Amino acid sequence: MAFEWYDELIDSEDITQGDIIYKCPIVLPNKETFDAIISSKSEVDEPLDVKEADVVVLSQACDILNDKIDSLIVCPIIGLKELVAANAYFASKDARESLRQGKEPSYHLLNSYSSETFHFPYSVVSFHHIFSLPKSYVKKAALKCGRRLRVLPPYREHLSQAFARYFMRVGLPLDIDKAAIRDFSAKE
Repeated sequence: MAFEWYDELIDSEDITQGDIIYKCPIVLPNKETFDAIISSKSEVDEPLDVKEADVVVLSQACDILNDKIDSLIVCPIIGLKELVAANAYFASKDARESLRQGKEPSYHLLNSYSSETFHFPYSVVSFHHIFSLPKSYVKKAALKCGRRLRVLPPYREHLSQAFARYFMRVGLPLDIDKAAIRDFSAKE
């Protein structure tokens, strides 16, 4: 049985988990603002920068549908081609295979998509930057997109699971001895 990866939406402000929003404005405090906070200055000429990013909605669909949240969690998406150009590690076939298998915890690979009117290349969700944006703001940005994609189940849940795995990682100060386990004998 074939499962489609995406649904194409046209001129819709309907939002759910897995929605891709193109050129979504992200408002960030700039360096001058951080410097002012650190030095206790009271005023900054230009306190904010506005950057555009392609993003995917990661907030749970049930919370959005039942109006339980006012803000949505989104993460940026970049094309696989751009990731390979920016990060030499991903130039290797082994690294891209590791990405495909979900073994790169801070990234999640999305499939490509093409129709008669739309093309979406292999792309990567980066969990390095997580933004919270007002739901009404994201709806307006979605409507501005015109044509956009929605990641469908089960791929949407797979993305959500990857995000959860990234967030729930725990680094141990001292791991179990690898050699001791490798050489372990149940006869001892």
